[in-house]
Formats: sequence, C-alpha cells, structure tokens
Amino acid sequence: MTARTSASTTADSGRAAPPGPRTRALIVNAAGDLIAEQGYEALTVSALAARAGVSKGGLYHHFDRMNDVVIAVYEATAKSIVGELRNSRPKNFDEYLNQVELVVFERLLKDPRALRIISELYPLLMFDPSFSDTRKDSFGNMVEIMSGVLAESLQSKIDEQQLRMAINSVGVFLVGLAVSQGASNDLAHSRKLWRWFKSMLNARLAQESTAAQAEDD
Repeated sequence: MTARTSASTTADSGRAAPPGPRTRALIVNAAGDLIAEQGYEALTVSALAARAGVSKGGLYHHFDRMNDVVIAVYEATAKSIVGELRNSRPKNFDEYLNQVELVVFERLLKDPRALRIISELYPLLMFDPSFSDTRKDSFGNMVEIMSGVLAESLQSKIDEQQLRMAINSVGVFLVGLAVSQGASNDLAHSRKLWRWFKSMLNARLAQESTAAQAEDD
C-alpha cells in the first residue's frame, strides 16, 4: 500500500467527507474492519474509501498518509481493550498485573477482531522502517501515560526507570500473547505463558530493588 503525503489529492468527487472527528472515527473503524476481515493487504486507498463511504480526497483530508491510518487503527484497538487501565489505581505492581490479567483474558483474548488487527499490524509497525518515528511516538506515549498513573498510585514505589521498563515489558509481552492466541486459539496455553511472564517480571523487579537497596546501604 503506497503512503500518500498530500491531502489535496481528490477522486470519487461525488462523495464529500463530512467534517469533524466523527468522520475520522468512521474511517478508522472501517480500516479496522477491513484488516480484521481480510488482512492488512486489503487496506488500500480505494477499498478504505469505499468501506468508509468517503471520497479519496476526503480520506486524505483526515489523514495525510495511509501509514497514519494504520497507526490510528492500532491505537484505537489498544485503547478499546486496555484503556480502562488508565483509570486504575493499584497499590502495588502485582495488583496492577492482576488488573492487566483480568482485562487481557476477559476482553482482549476473547475479541477475534482485536486479535486479528494486532496480529496483522504489530509486525508491520515493528519491522517496517517507514513506521519507525510514529511507532516510537505511539508506544512511547502509552508507556508514559501508564508510568504516570502508577507513579501516583503505587504505595510501594518503584524506580522510574524500572517502572517504565516493566510497563514496556508488559506491553510487548501482551502483544506477543495476542499474536500467539490468534494463531493457536489455546487459552490455557496463553494463561500458562502469562503466569510464567508475571513470575519472571516480579522476580526481576525484586532483584533490582534488592540491588538498589544494597547500593544505598
């Protein structure tokens, strides 16, 4: 799919794009549907414009590049699944992991649409150089938001760098878990992987905390 940089490109002039965020959300939802139903390769300019009911010019009125559509779909999918964690106020990191576990196993891994979107887009976002800058901004923002939330709520404080590392590790692991679940449809195996990851992460945090205390002494 070729990325476009100009918002002035017009086609299908019979359908103008209504202004405002509602149309942008409509485009993002249509793009997500195409990816979930047919895979990333189905996300062409023509197919998206037709699915969203806007002109190609209207599409570029809301998105400068098709890469921006992809990022928007990924962010919308992530927000729809784990956005509620932003409102969580866990007292310790293990409580936060328990909240993550609830969201993941009760929502994410039971949502075929989200699983397909993540499976299709994550490798693209990770390994396609054209997404390098937007990937860093998008993922970095997610880590910063959750770091801020936990820094305020955790009663047992964690070093800021360690906290960001842990949140980033959780995010990366969950994406991999979603990809694995989408391929295998084996929820029991996913739970086993999560328990292993949770144990390893807690052990690492405990080890680093002990080392930091030893340095202080």
